[in-house]
Amino acid sequence: MCVKSLKQIYQVGCCLCAAVALMNSLALRGRAEGESLSSPGQSLSREQDRPLSGQQYRVEIDVDYRSARFAGRQQVRFINSTGDDLESIIFNLYPNVGLKEADLPWLTVQRVSDGVRDLRFGYKARYSVLKVALPYRLEPQRELELTLEFTARLPLVQREETTLLAHVLQEVSDAVSDEKQMRDARDIFFAGEQAMLLGYFYPLLAAQQSAADYRLAVGAGELVFSEVADYEVTVRTEADVVVIGPGLCSSRSLSPQRQELVFRGEKLRGFALALGERLKQVATQVGSAQLISYFREGQDRLGQRALEIAARAVEVFGSTFGQYPYPTLSVIELPLPAGYTGINFPGMVVLARAYCIDFEAPQAARLPGIVREQAELVKAALEFTLAHGIAHQWWGEVVGSNPQRSPYLDEALANYSAAYFYEAAYGPAAGEAAIEQHLRAAYYAYRMFGGADVEVEKAARSFRSALQYAAIVQAKGALFFVALRRSLGDRPFFTALRHYYQDYRFQIASPEDLQLAFRTQAVDPRAIRLLFQRWIKEKHGDEDIGVPDLTFFAPSSSKARAIGRFFIRIGRAAARPF
Repeated sequence: MCVKSLKQIYQVGCCLCAAVALMNSLALRGRAEGESLSSPGQSLSREQDRPLSGQQYRVEIDVDYRSARFAGRQQVRFINSTGDDLESIIFNLYPNVGLKEADLPWLTVQRVSDGVRDLRFGYKARYSVLKVALPYRLEPQRELELTLEFTARLPLVQREETTLLAHVLQEVSDAVSDEKQMRDARDIFFAGEQAMLLGYFYPLLAAQQSAADYRLAVGAGELVFSEVADYEVTVRTEADVVVIGPGLCSSRSLSPQRQELVFRGEKLRGFALALGERLKQVATQVGSAQLISYFREGQDRLGQRALEIAARAVEVFGSTFGQYPYPTLSVIELPLPAGYTGINFPGMVVLARAYCIDFEAPQAARLPGIVREQAELVKAALEFTLAHGIAHQWWGEVVGSNPQRSPYLDEALANYSAAYFYEAAYGPAAGEAAIEQHLRAAYYAYRMFGGADVEVEKAARSFRSALQYAAIVQAKGALFFVALRRSLGDRPFFTALRHYYQDYRFQIASPEDLQLAFRTQAVDPRAIRLLFQRWIKEKHGDEDIGVPDLTFFAPSSSKARAIGRFFIRIGRAAARPF
């Protein structure tokens, strides 16, 4: 970290001292690239960097919930729309992202076949990429169906890794660490206390059939990049486990101990499942979509509040950008590991249990005073996280983009949309407050800890830390849309977003597509191009956003109280999707 003044050194010292104070006062309950080939000596060539389309998955998994393991089998059908002959096919194994050199893979493929013969396959990027050699050259527009058999075990997340204390201390670590932070899959693929999250738990066709995506584990930003596909997913597991997934669901009892559920969804950009014990639910209808809130027993107030926020957000985004296209949207409370207040998947938003605190419940009186004093900030963080995650259903899930190359396309738009949600739901003053507290504050925090302004338009792997990613991609990128709206005016601005949503539904949009949508609505298209250039491609953050007040910790506040308020406000108040 670059510290440029004695005052900044003092502020960092305060943060570290406060972290120690928090640990004493806050007690909450609570991979060098490896390669192996199934057939030695095989040399697999690279294909063109183009998307596939026309995909269909039929997946079956048998889950041993108590042992945190499952076995699966999938049939995947696709059409070669690359325009070139294909000699091999690439799958991403996202559960294996972030493995160290000596680690064993969490997800392992045992067999690949085309229905006639077994096919050779090899792992790359420490088991996070699977390359399957085809038995013949697949010509453009030709269809192929593969069958893959696989097994998996889930990494365990301990209870102490999911508390509010762990989340705040992770923020401190992110802020003061000088080392580049790497990703692993425990954000989306883990077994925790009475819960299990299976994010992208199967071999997923790479959206781009090239070796350019091998370095999946590098960077602080999101990684999952997928074309839309139709899914039929069958889950067999213990009868007392609640299973949640996107799309329409049917179920039947296999025995007193086992159950089977079948989920069906169309045009989903990947698939995830959440499993849990003793979960309750409430539901409501918004347009053609059923919204469902899942929560722990005894958290009825919080579950209802999450449902109301979600319903309001779907109404706001639906009327502003375009209709939500899926039949269901689930909001789920789970014990996420420290560093994330929320994770979004197609048709699902997962909230961190650490932030799901009912301050009106009698047991809240037993919480440490430092937590009770932050009640409004914790509530605000949870609401913004939920609005951000739901906005990602529009930007990232329906309108796709490459999050590894241009992460701001979905992240900045989702963050701006979350701030706009406050304006539409509660009035202009609330919208301005959201911009100040959730956008500018994140940039200021990053600058206060010595972070330098960088360009928004950078590859995800270029960002050194979660704090830098949040400040530049999510916050500065979102503030660009604030400036763009001011330049264009409301009607052209929102007309451009509606056209962008409609034109690129279920497709992959590029930065040029987004800019064109706004230039088309502008009286002076050149001014829009220059605005993109200044905010997205250049470094004018301090000029355009402002310079933070380095006397953040007021004398009247204790250091512990200040650091708690500081990080609860600006840390992962914006959901960080994988």
